[in-house]
Amino acid sequence: LGFSGGKSKSMYGKDGHLGITLVKFAATPAGLKECEHLAEFFEKDNHGRRAWARVQASSSSDDDKNPDLVKVDERTGEKKRVLYGYIGTAFDLEKVDFDLRKKALIKSRRDFDLSD
Repeated sequence: LGFSGGKSKSMYGKDGHLGITLVKFAATPAGLKECEHLAEFFEKDNHGRRAWARVQASSSSDDDKNPDLVKVDERTGEKKRVLYGYIGTAFDLEKVDFDLRKKALIKSRRDFDLSD
């Protein structure tokens, strides 16, 4: 997507991939700005937190036919997953594995000097 500075980690559960990929940015003002930039990118395309919650509520057993989750290229017929993204909060920690939760450090935006 053209963003740099973040490290991604796919999330797995007992049944395999959860369909979630976590992107971790540096715990610095610059990392927060990059994170916010990525979240704004998704929000601009209506693929942020609210849209993801709507898709999850209406999700059926056949996700491959759900246009909110899969787009089909009209020329090639190739299916591509639709990506959603948002800034995680302390509430979202329950969605990640125990080891990651144990290492997490939650900071308020007020903890950062955003003038950098």
